Amino acid sequence: MTSISPDAALIVWVDGDKRTTFSVRDHEVVEGTRSIRALIVDLALRDPADDELYDACASLGRAIARQGGSPTLASGTIDHASEALDAVEAEWLAGARAAVCEGFSATLVDMARTEGLQAWEFPHCTVPLSSDAIAIAAGHPADEREVLDAWAARAAKSAALLGIRRAVVSGPRAPRLAMTEALTVAGIQVVGRL
Repeated sequence: MTSISPDAALIVWVDGDKRTTFSVRDHEVVEGTRSIRALIVDLALRDPADDELYDACASLGRAIARQGGSPTLASGTIDHASEALDAVEAEWLAGARAAVCEGFSATLVDMARTEGLQAWEFPHCTVPLSSDAIAIAAGHPADEREVLDAWAARAAKSAALLGIRRAVVSGPRAPRLAMTEALTVAGIQVVGRL
């Protein structure tokens, strides 16, 4: 590895990432991740590179995912870093690539899971039946009683604040029971049919 300044390496890395994508969003993500990139450059220039480098690379992968960057950006960014650092045969490359991709993928999974769970939050899980009555799809996928109780309590509170007095609840046993209990505590009558 030649002696390149960290600032120069960062500029070359950013330019490399921008040259390989035409997405405006990816360009914004590249700019939005400059600080973590600067840390990666500093860590990669250490001899020898340590575990902090891989942690920083995983953080970069997570940041790319959270900011809406593409898989293309995530998969190629470490190659551009290695070119910028004149380290295309460095021992840390495979681990750094893997860390970025793992951080990116894990964050996408977490974001999808969170988005899926939002579909069960009030009012998404309801259908209005009248001015003071709703039907609730109690199908929250959690297995843990505490999670179901917290979800049902949030829904019951929101329904009560809207003046809901009656509800039809349907779904698998555990979430249905949690919802029925929470609605009853909130003073909302659970009925079979309206």
